[in-house]
Amino acid sequence: MSTMEDMVGKWKLESRDPNFGDFLACREVGWFLRKLMTSSVADVEYLLTPDRGTFTKVTSTYGGTSQYPMPTEGEFCPLKTLSGKAEVGRIFETSGGNMMQEMRFADTGSVVAVLKHKVEDGKLLVDMQCKDIKCRAVYVRP
Repeated sequence: MSTMEDMVGKWKLESRDPNFGDFLACREVGWFLRKLMTSSVADVEYLLTPDRGTFTKVTSTYGGTSQYPMPTEGEFCPLKTLSGKAEVGRIFETSGGNMMQEMRFADTGSVVAVLKHKVEDGKLLVDMQCKDIKCRAVYVRP
């Protein structure tokens, strides 16, 4: 079974490193959204189409639900980004059992964030990096 298939289903945030706000600031997330994201808990669900062509992250908070579809081949340009700037992303699986997501600014091509996802011992580990700031979130099945 692939990492994406392991991730499919619902997950509840168990813990997040205290420097998550620093990661968001590095990612150029505005102050208001950053405060909202650091003070609330978001549950996530991952969906994979039967043809494995699209991997979708569904985020649920008290404010509602949002979907973030990502093609599993090639690059994508999300309609909404955390920074509010145009970004280009891609996802891929590694031989080490990780699902990687890389986001770059569309205008400069510079990497804005890299996220590494791995299911280990029944937990979803999400390692986030922006420049030299590293942060981890841990999710469990509800």
